Amino acid sequence: MPSRLRWPDAALAGLGSSMRSLAGPAMLAAHGRITGRPRIAVLGAAIGELALDKAPQAIDRTALPAVGGRVAAGAYTGNVIAGPLGAAAAALAAAAGTLAGSRARKLVVDTTGLPDPVVAIGED
Repeated sequence: MPSRLRWPDAALAGLGSSMRSLAGPAMLAAHGRITGRPRIAVLGAAIGELALDKAPQAIDRTALPAVGGRVAAGAYTGNVIAGPLGAAAAALAAAAGTLAGSRARKLVVDTTGLPDPVVAIGED
């Protein structure tokens, strides 16, 4: 049962979803909070996201559909952990983390001169 006192945990899960949209739901699945076929689907989708994100066709994390997906996944995870307060905290953390993570990655690329795909692998 969600406890609103766990909103900091929910915010951290939302921050995880800012890096990988399915990180939060995959964490729930790994800890048995999502069970049965949905669990298998979420874990499979998380693995697929990790692999497909390296493809040249992958959209930028700050594109509206990507941000929306990360915020929604964070909010869902936060709600499971801490109810409505957790959903709000996780959604805010996912949105902020998405923008901050994108900026940090660009700074690493610009500062080190490393190619973006190399930094992306290190980010994972």
